[in-house]
Amino acid sequence: MIRDIIFFFFSLIPGASQMYMGLFKRGVQLMVTTIGSFTLLLSFNAEQLIPVICVPLWFFSFFDGYNIRKQIAAGKTVKDEEVYSYDIFLSNKKFVGFALLFLGIIGLINSFPSSVIISLFGVDFQNVYWSLRRSIVPLFLIISGAYLLLKSRKIDGKE
Repeated sequence: MIRDIIFFFFSLIPGASQMYMGLFKRGVQLMVTTIGSFTLLLSFNAEQLIPVICVPLWFFSFFDGYNIRKQIAAGKTVKDEEVYSYDIFLSNKKFVGFALLFLGIIGLINSFPSSVIISLFGVDFQNVYWSLRRSIVPLFLIISGAYLLLKSRKIDGKE
């Protein structure tokens, strides 16, 4: 009974229930993916994408923990495998470039209207400072996405 309650509370934290069962690769990957995507979305002003990206990751982690627990209870051996392979990102640079470009543009659009336009017309220098500070991560994403797209075109052109 106590183990069920402890497991439930661990399953509320993405990846913690997997690590509780000894599946550290899977648990750490789920935890880093969920918390990392939440942090990145907040850092480049795309809070509206949190329900689209973070909530499904959290639900997947929750139900994956219970599914693995059921398999272990049935006597099956569960391997500590990653949820997804990092090779997907390394081999699809064009897709990653488009994703970074898209997320950067969303972050830039979200950071500009509220403060930069007002600041350009003479409200306060502090608003310019904070709006430029909020625009650094989206600009970095746009530049890195464009770089990956250009690099993937050069590779496609050579082959």
